[in-house]
Amino acid sequence: MLAASFFAFHPTKTSKTVRRISESVKPEGQKKMNIRTNHEDFARSLEIDPVEAALMDVARAIQITRTMHDEADRHFRGLAQHVDRPGSPLEDLVLEIYPSGSFAIHAATRSRLKTDQHDVDAVLEIAIASGTDPAWVLEQLYKAIKGEKGSKYYDYLTEKNSRCVTVTYPDGVTVDLMPVVRIDGAPERVATLFHYKPETDERYHKEINPKGFADHFNARVEISEAFQKRFDARRYLVDGETYTELATRLSNETSGLALQKADTQPMPVHVPLDQKSPRVVALQLIKRFRDKRYRKHDDHRGKRKPPAVIIAAIAIDAGPANDSLVDEVIAIAKRMRWQIRNAEQNLRLLEVRNPAHYPDLFTDRWPAQRSDQQLWAADLLTLIERLENLKRVGFDPAVIQSTFDDLFGEKAGETALQAYHRAQTVQLEHGALGMTPSGQLKPAAPVSSLAAPALGAGIASAPGLVRPARANTNMGGTVLDDNCW
Repeated sequence: MLAASFFAFHPTKTSKTVRRISESVKPEGQKKMNIRTNHEDFARSLEIDPVEAALMDVARAIQITRTMHDEADRHFRGLAQHVDRPGSPLEDLVLEIYPSGSFAIHAATRSRLKTDQHDVDAVLEIAIASGTDPAWVLEQLYKAIKGEKGSKYYDYLTEKNSRCVTVTYPDGVTVDLMPVVRIDGAPERVATLFHYKPETDERYHKEINPKGFADHFNARVEISEAFQKRFDARRYLVDGETYTELATRLSNETSGLALQKADTQPMPVHVPLDQKSPRVVALQLIKRFRDKRYRKHDDHRGKRKPPAVIIAAIAIDAGPANDSLVDEVIAIAKRMRWQIRNAEQNLRLLEVRNPAHYPDLFTDRWPAQRSDQQLWAADLLTLIERLENLKRVGFDPAVIQSTFDDLFGEKAGETALQAYHRAQTVQLEHGALGMTPSGQLKPAAPVSSLAAPALGAGIASAPGLVRPARANTNMGGTVLDDNCW
């Protein structure tokens, strides 16, 4: 039996300006005194580039909330118990179940924003021979989930894919469960997956290490203190709660959950947006951009998307972390275009491998042909050029709305504009903006005596912020991620 606890990141180095994610939550115990008033005044006095703020507000809209995270955790655990139940085809064969994919690197996003839907990837380690027929393995997992008539999952939509079985819950959340067999004598978590495509009778085994990749990614992704403090201040302005207060409340709400038989690794802790690396948030935005392109553009329909794990692997090598979210998105997009361009120059397909386990080839199914990578390279160029154009022209409401709607989906631009106008109102009400005789807004005179409050894990001097509107989640549409590794 395993009591639930959260995965922790393990820092390897620190600096004055950059820290690992694991260090972002500090012990409580600061004196409250007049912090709230000072914090509020300080936050309202700051400014941030409005284009940067607009992209931050879009990022807020696609985040998984704590409630959604906990719901996914319940689905994940319940399915684990069900597959290993007495009478299941896999009874006593389930060794361990653990989350993978975007949840494992804190990059999960809403897939269906109108209904708060999202997807969970999980690895199911089973005790069978590694050379077992893939078709048989996937069929047994399907039967174990479906169960007999009247059982919990019998009426749920359950689908066999080429490498996993997908369960769709009544609330629209999906769980992709991928069966694997641990390889004896190999590094920890290295396993064999089972691939079977009935349309062509294609079947084979593949060596993978998703847990190794998640650990590798999390150990190397850095957070920016300026980015963190800016969002911490914005959290206070929007929600009235600093991160240290939030962390204390959530830790008090956490309780253990014992599971029998199958060893179920817990879902990684939910990380609020203001505690994420700008690289992770940029990765989320690129995934949203990808999904929108492959959903709405005729020349993309029916084509396999570039898997998120490929984008994440390339993002690791996109250079030092930027304080700016706009610059982070551009940096990742440019790095991926550079790698595709190198492949094109040699008339070959892009090759990306798991940096934690070289035999694990991420690009084994995408790109299938050079036209696939050429199409995505063109998409990335569009993303880069549109964001660089916004940096040049500044905040023009019409340009912001049309650009964000095109890049990230319907209502993304509207979400950004609502936040912008609300921020203007708040700043005007609290003296951060003044008004000319003609009615035009202008920056108020600086308050030289205002100093940043001492908050320990809270706010220090930051480039600035605007107060966003509460996340508008009506951005519509989805393209389900068909990675299954």
